[in-house]
Amino acid sequence: MAEISRRNFLTGAGLALAGIAGAGALSGCAQSKGSADKAASAETSEIKTADETRDADIVIVGSGACGCFAAYEAAKQGVKNILVVTKSGNATDSNFNEISGTCAVETEGTRSIGQTFTLVDLYKHMIAYAHWTVNAKLLRKCTMLLTEDIDILTKMGVETQILGDRYNVGFTDVHGFMTPDKGQPIEQYLTGEGVEFLYGAPATHILMEDGVAKGVQCEQKGKVINVNAKAVLVCTGGYMANEEMLTEIYGGVEIANMGSKNNTGDGQKMVLEAGGMEDRIHGLGMNDIYGMNKKSTLSVFNANPLMQLAFYGGLVTDPSGKRFLDEYMLAQQPMSGGGEATLHQKRYYAIFSGNVVDSMATQSYYASIGSPAVWTSAMTMFNAPIPDLENNLKKGKDEGWIYEGKTIDELAKAAGLIDLPETVKSYDAMVAAKDDTEFYKREEFLWPVEDGSSVYYAFEYNPSAFNTFGGARTDDDCRVLDVDLEPIPGLYVGGVENGSLFCTPYYDCGGSCSGLSMASGRIAAQHMAEYIKQA
Repeated sequence: MAEISRRNFLTGAGLALAGIAGAGALSGCAQSKGSADKAASAETSEIKTADETRDADIVIVGSGACGCFAAYEAAKQGVKNILVVTKSGNATDSNFNEISGTCAVETEGTRSIGQTFTLVDLYKHMIAYAHWTVNAKLLRKCTMLLTEDIDILTKMGVETQILGDRYNVGFTDVHGFMTPDKGQPIEQYLTGEGVEFLYGAPATHILMEDGVAKGVQCEQKGKVINVNAKAVLVCTGGYMANEEMLTEIYGGVEIANMGSKNNTGDGQKMVLEAGGMEDRIHGLGMNDIYGMNKKSTLSVFNANPLMQLAFYGGLVTDPSGKRFLDEYMLAQQPMSGGGEATLHQKRYYAIFSGNVVDSMATQSYYASIGSPAVWTSAMTMFNAPIPDLENNLKKGKDEGWIYEGKTIDELAKAAGLIDLPETVKSYDAMVAAKDDTEFYKREEFLWPVEDGSSVYYAFEYNPSAFNTFGGARTDDDCRVLDVDLEPIPGLYVGGVENGSLFCTPYYDCGGSCSGLSMASGRIAAQHMAEYIKQA
């Protein structure tokens, strides 16, 4: 299989999607009650004696979408000494570098396809989808900046292209990133504006003095550095790479991390330690490219293409062999509602006959079931045969996530799916009647499992995600709030660690993770610029 990333996987589909769219020395840490217990339960280290001290007007912890756009906005607001400290090793070592696109309307791209959907329309859609569980004022502020963010990307040397309504939400908002390794031109632009990046320097503590954030402590190559600053923004990308934190939220669900290994929840821990209050919402940016299994290669660069079958809308079961969702939802909305449904299981299984799998060598499954118009997610994602099918089947069987049997009974024994025979019998009866009386799946996706094949397969998958959502509660300026809902002076949180901005499931309009992260960085920077004038 040719090497492919989530970024270029989607970008390569850009023209076809566009066609769809066109048609349609500070050591005191003050903690508030409530957060103290949570912070104490995490593994935190003591503040160390610094080997070096630096000064900055604003220090930004994290160099992803939020951090970079905060640095841009701070420079635009006239802040002179802006330091970005980051665990990342270089400008391309982040989720932001790899993501495929962002969310915006009222752009040159959306105007080119004749779309009249406005930022106000987008905000109304998102707040209704979130059922007002987020900070509505913050969401509105961020949404109103999304159009400008496309222009800023262009200014920084990142080309975008309007894509299509992949998730069939009724409007087009996704702007695909066409510039490879976009972190490099963004870094080049920002350093030209006087922003300094300190790579390989994970922050460990927020430096507090009398309840006010006064900087951060970070470590670089064994050297402890105190950065004294007038304001601090934390945006380290969440905790997708921290299995302990994931277990605390999701229990024994075996979630595969598709994002950066740098995202270990450092920022969230520091903010709680400094007195911030954790908001109540936690969610995941689910993997919308492939299913995934921890026994195999955890990458969309070179994943086994049979990982696609998780999102094909056929029979899907839990570890006992019973259905647990409407599989069309997983096929059409893998990043939001459908993907969230998989979090009710440690792992899940897609069941296919050998005849159907063999046909994938020469024809896409999408085409084989009649190219249903309601499966817009597959029009460009899953519209090709499976390359090197025989070898990829063998690899999956050798790795232990593809099971086979000559009959459904044999398959059930091989995969440990004890209830599968009864499930298949019941499912095929509903297929014959063209009526899913269990989860009411669309008729276009009702295809029989037993079809006289000489072999049947179960493909095992783990729920997988690119990032987490959730963290400290903030106000509409991204200021961290304590347990009494009072802002902690000088302390801000943006991006996916802002617990007041993102809902669960993930917003159903594509690109909203990066879009809102960029915008929240700008919101925070605007307030920080005013705040430090008074400091």
